[in-house]
Amino acid sequence: MFSSSSGARPPLFSSRERHNLPLSTKTCSHGKASEAAVKRKRFVVTPRNVANVTQSDVANSSSSSSSSSFEGGGKGGGKDRARVSIPWTLSRDPIKEGPVGPENLTWNPTNQTIKDWRSIYRNTSLSNQTQASSDARRIPKACVVDGEIPSGLQGGTLFRNGPGMLDIYGKEINQFFDGDGLVHSYEFITAPSSDKEEDKTNIQFKHNFVETRGFYDEREAQQMLYKGAFAVGNPKGDSFYNPFDFDVKNVANTGVVEWNDKVYALWEGGKPHELRKNDLNTIGKEVDEVLGQALRVPQMAAHYRVEENKETKERTLIAFSIESQPSAFPFTSNKAAFYEWNEDGTEKKRVDFDVPNATFGFFHDMLVTENWYCLFQNPTSLDFQKLMTEYMFAKCALAETIAMQDGKRPILWMFPRTEKAKKMLSGDEVAKSYELKNQFFFHHVNAFEREETGEVCLDSIPWKFMDFSMNLDMVTPAFWQDGSRTEYTRFTVNPSKKDSKQVKQESLSDRCCEFPCMNPTMVGKEHKYVYTGGSVVKDGKKWGPNQCLVKYDVSPCANDSGEKAIDQVYYYGERCFVQEPIFAAKPNAVDEDDGYILQLVNDAGSDETFLYIFDAKNIEAGKGYECKIQLMDEHVPPGLHGYWSPPKK
Repeated sequence: MFSSSSGARPPLFSSRERHNLPLSTKTCSHGKASEAAVKRKRFVVTPRNVANVTQSDVANSSSSSSSSSFEGGGKGGGKDRARVSIPWTLSRDPIKEGPVGPENLTWNPTNQTIKDWRSIYRNTSLSNQTQASSDARRIPKACVVDGEIPSGLQGGTLFRNGPGMLDIYGKEINQFFDGDGLVHSYEFITAPSSDKEEDKTNIQFKHNFVETRGFYDEREAQQMLYKGAFAVGNPKGDSFYNPFDFDVKNVANTGVVEWNDKVYALWEGGKPHELRKNDLNTIGKEVDEVLGQALRVPQMAAHYRVEENKETKERTLIAFSIESQPSAFPFTSNKAAFYEWNEDGTEKKRVDFDVPNATFGFFHDMLVTENWYCLFQNPTSLDFQKLMTEYMFAKCALAETIAMQDGKRPILWMFPRTEKAKKMLSGDEVAKSYELKNQFFFHHVNAFEREETGEVCLDSIPWKFMDFSMNLDMVTPAFWQDGSRTEYTRFTVNPSKKDSKQVKQESLSDRCCEFPCMNPTMVGKEHKYVYTGGSVVKDGKKWGPNQCLVKYDVSPCANDSGEKAIDQVYYYGERCFVQEPIFAAKPNAVDEDDGYILQLVNDAGSDETFLYIFDAKNIEAGKGYECKIQLMDEHVPPGLHGYWSPPKK
């Protein structure tokens, strides 16, 4: 049902995209340094005109035009783009950024917050034309707003993926999960030494849209052609609607991984796309194998784990696939597989499983321990009535027909990774399974085993509930009063007790959070520190959009103490919204938190995107961050997931 559109497509490049392109110049708004740049063909972008955001709310900072639309930038982009500035309408000044966050805060999101938040969900200013390796840009030193770039990052690369087009040639998308994937990277290269480059930092920026079949065809036609999972009706806009067409566009917008110099853009509804590392160009079409290992089913999850041995530094990439609905008779089990790769890209292991009664279970993320692979099956299934009465008549999106069901409970599946785990299974069991309280799972933190008791602890960030009809247009201040919120939660089970189905669930923090990351040397081991995006208000019911970097110390929660995690907070300010934090280990790191946190932040007040770099040991020390970098006046909309590729050995 949820199969992606695939197939051959025309060549990626044409001569009109490569030659005879005029030069333009740009200036970073935080300084006077300029650079010559290739000006690409642009696409028109329109700021969101949704509830509570009117045309009078949108101020164009370009003195040459009063239009509320603006163009996506080419390589030069930046300052020659018009700004989208949402006026500040509250009687007080915005709360400013800083470590710890505001004291005695009883604040919860206002309509101003919602206007600001919505305004950043629009098309990127970066070009949607194919970029060559020569289009890579050194970020100017003038864009370093404060601090210095840590030398410990040299040789590594930050990769990010997320929806980059939220207005498809005039058709606005109100659910950003349907936006075309934009992959961008930040390579910390050897510092420039020539006089011509002395005004540049050692960060080289690249980007490209993932040229899926749908993206390529729509760019050529300059109109929306393909239905996304969250699209309602006919995407072309004409009167014909085929309700029996269950194919959806592979948007390749969720995850990204670089392994042994191969880069893959990931989207769980379909096959991965391979990108060239040197320019992030898409290679061919969807792939049937990853790093030479054939996929068991025609899709691969957007999440994976990187397991790193702290002593040997040996790294293992672990990923999984599971089909959304059974494909083989008697149609009672879903095919699944776990894949492991050595650091040189060779296959380490592949283990196949069949998961019973898992149709439309929405397996988004995974966990791994020394002995177990772990998946959380959501309490979702097909709402047949909604399919027949709404979807068939173009009244709802296909994704909306998959819903949480009353009386259905999530299931924790634990599949054996080792012979030791297999010996803990009973009879015909192929996996351990545990029913959980009703909740919804997107992202997990980590899992580890307690050798002395045989218990397995699984840390996750479940949502109280999930409704796929929720979108950018329907959020009001009331949305952030309890409702569909998250909490850092620990689940404890004991698979060594063969007949035990007992699950202990405890909240480790009252702060609503999302997008967890940690030191990869602790994957599958008992960890102490976790970093997330988080809400500024810490409360059992109130919450808000992610506007903070949060460092959790979960050591007080060890041994079922009942204590809450200790958190450090860096608050980016009332008009700023954060993307997923990424951990990068320091050279010769010893402690678990010997590293850096890299995080992109969208400032709706100034319509700027920043890269912040923190010392992971103390995000509240001094001014908080080590370095703050403005991204060359480009608008990079909120992304989903990223990956830190460490320096090569």
